[in-house]
Amino acid sequence: MRRLSLGLSLATVLAIGLVTLTSRPSWGHVFAPLRSIVVQVEPCSVALLVGYRAGSKEEADGIVARIANQPKSHAAAAMRDVLAGFAMAPLTLSVDGKPLVPTTVSAKLTVDAPGGRPMVVLLVTFALPAGKQLSLATRDPRSTRISWTDRRSGRVDLEAAPAQGKFFAGVASLLLNLTPTSGGSSCVSPSSPPH
Repeated sequence: MRRLSLGLSLATVLAIGLVTLTSRPSWGHVFAPLRSIVVQVEPCSVALLVGYRAGSKEEADGIVARIANQPKSHAAAAMRDVLAGFAMAPLTLSVDGKPLVPTTVSAKLTVDAPGGRPMVVLLVTFALPAGKQLSLATRDPRSTRISWTDRRSGRVDLEAAPAQGKFFAGVASLLLNLTPTSGGSSCVSPSSPPH
């Protein structure tokens, strides 16, 4: 075979050239979305801290398309709202199969440090009624990881509960048995109307 002055065969140079031309650049990597949830059980409420970073490719393109028509002055708020929607859409928090409705929602747009991709962090609170079982379910277990903690609420049967402070990845739900005497009238404030 004919040799180039670098000591490489023509076949080697062609192979290097083809790999270089057909390889995707580093920005072409695919990143899955990531949703991290911490469930904090309080005596009369549940707080969800949800962090969500969009994946690359189609999802990111969809997010950009949704905010593209917004005025520049509203772009950050639109990005926050769209990401918050993606963060919460597959989640259902319920007691004994009855979905709970958020009482407060706070959201902050930030940037994922290693990749510089936008992400949202939400603090969502729910009133916690009396019941037998608290459930957090997701329709997207592949991109979700869930942890939980009980701050001495007296609401969770700790002996039957999974480990606190540990993230469980790829699970479709987190189930916590509630103590029989938890919640109810002890959580109703004096100014609340009777049920």
